[in-house]
Amino acid sequence: MPEMGRSQTYRAEGIVLGRRDLGDADRIVTLFTREFGRRRLVARGSRRPASHLAPSIELFNRVRILGVVGSSLDILSQVEELDSHPRLRTDLAAFAAAGWSVELLDGLSEDDEPSIEAYDALLTFLRGLDLSTDPPELWLTALALILLQLHGYSPELGRCTTCAKPLEPGDHRFASAAGGVVCRAHSHEHETRPLGVAALKVLRYLGREGFHAAARLRVDAAVRREVRDILRAYSTTILERDVKSARMLIPAAPGKLAAR
Repeated sequence: MPEMGRSQTYRAEGIVLGRRDLGDADRIVTLFTREFGRRRLVARGSRRPASHLAPSIELFNRVRILGVVGSSLDILSQVEELDSHPRLRTDLAAFAAAGWSVELLDGLSEDDEPSIEAYDALLTFLRGLDLSTDPPELWLTALALILLQLHGYSPELGRCTTCAKPLEPGDHRFASAAGGVVCRAHSHEHETRPLGVAALKVLRYLGREGFHAAARLRVDAAVRREVRDILRAYSTTILERDVKSARMLIPAAPGKLAAR
């Protein structure tokens, strides 16, 4: 991308990944934009009650912005709210899943490295989460597998990461530091956690079919919890820090594994 002059302005569409206070009245807003990837902009005066920027820069909002290139951080000059995803404001599990998604994308991304695929995946996830009344773990897992694949961190789910042999039917172990599943013969060589047959099938199905699978599957609470714990452990390893929002994601009412 060509270097822009300091006085130059630009327009972009983005999703709010995070905000933090700056000084007495400002905020730094982290956006993942469709055009430029991750960008951090200063929203001047956005902590003041009369700010015209504040209502539109809530977490997870999809916005259209006018940015001004600055010497260190760009300035958020104008912002228009496009989507607000109201379920995420009232449902704790949905809010936690959305928080996990933006933490993951923020951790995987570099500034000014656009990825339309990652942007569209996050937008599809937030819209699906907003419209669905199902527990959010499968939607979250589908998104995470997409983002991990786009950034070169897909977990190995078909072969042992140690001996490279195809996995035999049965329960296995998941080794985050090794990058995926390990067979029973090599599980003692790694720090692992249990990975049952049902959870492995769910991960493989979501990895192949993405959000289509997340919308179809019905999975009981124990399997959702197992998939969620695997995803948390792997995300922590890749990002080299715990995902804070994962602590809020609680299991919902149990269901039955079925495709509709």
